[in-house]
Amino acid sequence: MATFLTPANVPDRTMKPRTQFAALLTLSAALAVSASAADTATVLQVLDGDTCKLDDDRRVRYLGIDTPEKGDPGAEEATQANNTLVGGKKIRIELGKPEKDRDGRLLAYVFVGKTCVNEELVRQGVAYVRRPVAAKHKTAFVKAQEEARRAGRGMWAGLTNTQIAIAAVHAKPEAGGRENLNDEYIVIENEGQKSVTLTGWTVLDESHHRYLFPKFTLPAGGKVTLRTGLGENTDTELFWGSRSAMWNDTGDTIFIRDANGKLALSHVY
Repeated sequence: MATFLTPANVPDRTMKPRTQFAALLTLSAALAVSASAADTATVLQVLDGDTCKLDDDRRVRYLGIDTPEKGDPGAEEATQANNTLVGGKKIRIELGKPEKDRDGRLLAYVFVGKTCVNEELVRQGVAYVRRPVAAKHKTAFVKAQEEARRAGRGMWAGLTNTQIAIAAVHAKPEAGGRENLNDEYIVIENEGQKSVTLTGWTVLDESHHRYLFPKFTLPAGGKVTLRTGLGENTDTELFWGSRSAMWNDTGDTIFIRDANGKLALSHVY
């Protein structure tokens, strides 16, 4: 006898895909909850100005900033500020890339409520901006640092030459490649109304390459180009005298310190 399929005995070929789809939705929701939970924790201990330990034993190093090392001037103030912001509090962690450093610490932007702790430490003048810093945070961090610098907060207290700025960075020579070292340069500008004596000041990069200013005064509104290679110094051009490149094509941090070694400027590009 022929068998006729009726709605009652037609195989339900849609059941399996629907079941799989529902299972995927459930799994996705579970993973989202798990990820959200993993991104929040309570601070058990503040280790220094830019590091804390969580209640699950993970350690977090704040991205995009740096604070004085233990024993250096300003280190204790930075640690206290960090403790005030996060000590014993629940924080949200926004991981960077890579997510960990070679010491196994999480590299992250840390939030208490809507406050970005990294940025707030910079605003208070107990930290300065340093690479790597995510593009979406860079503008705010740089603005916070300039605000602290101009106001003389924290590490910027007592700084009288806040008018010194970086006007341009040319890290990649356009002609002759890396061999044309004098086409690698930075331009330093005096944005103030008075001249600044730069004699004995230093310029450094992230690798601690160091340039020492000779006897030199930058007039109000003036600019000087510091070229990497060899040459004869003038009123508008200075030469590092290096036989190798200084500034990284992909980004670096320019540090300028006054004759007493005090940080006068930190510029990330």
